[in-house]
Amino acid sequence: MSKYDEEMKKQKAQTKKLTIDEINSWIQSMPAEKRKQVVAVVGTKSFTPEELLQEIERDTEYGKKLVQMSSKLRVEVSKKREEQ
Repeated sequence: MSKYDEEMKKQKAQTKKLTIDEINSWIQSMPAEKRKQVVAVVGTKSFTPEELLQEIERDTEYGKKLVQMSSKLRVEVSKKREEQ
């Protein structure tokens, strides 16, 4: 494996861990009854906060997309903060 591939793999793992940590914090901050409610729908599939976390941990296609979306959102929020 090239150094580039190794670095990309490391960055993906760090991004995934950051997303997992953020979702865990979000879940911990909400009331227990809310954790079982649907918060996202993708196509015909719906997800509770805990199911979102499981998708990411299992590295499913949904989970990978969630990590990408979270990463993009993180960048956008950071840009907005810099503009203020």
